[in-house]
Amino acid sequence: MNNLVISNPAAISRSTDQIISDGELALKATSLLRWKIRYNAVRVETEKGHVILSGKVDWPSDITAAEQTIRKLSGVFEVTNRIVAQLPMSSDQRRCVSRL
Repeated sequence: MNNLVISNPAAISRSTDQIISDGELALKATSLLRWKIRYNAVRVETEKGHVILSGKVDWPSDITAAEQTIRKLSGVFEVTNRIVAQLPMSSDQRRCVSRL
């Protein structure tokens, strides 16, 4: 039986057994989220294949979409989703706020 020891903070790709650094994984995840759900306000942190998502999106469905998208990314072993939904204001709500 072969034992694999990793001495640096990196994740192993499930499909190719390539080592992916935390920085590379964070960059891939951030780029994918910007393309897939079109949010720049989602923050991505990584540590040894564990991805932590945080920030604000407009709709609850975007929270789920972000997590599902990242879980499929090669090198991801665990996802912690701390994204919160902030429903967009209606035009009436915006008028009330602007009067304050």
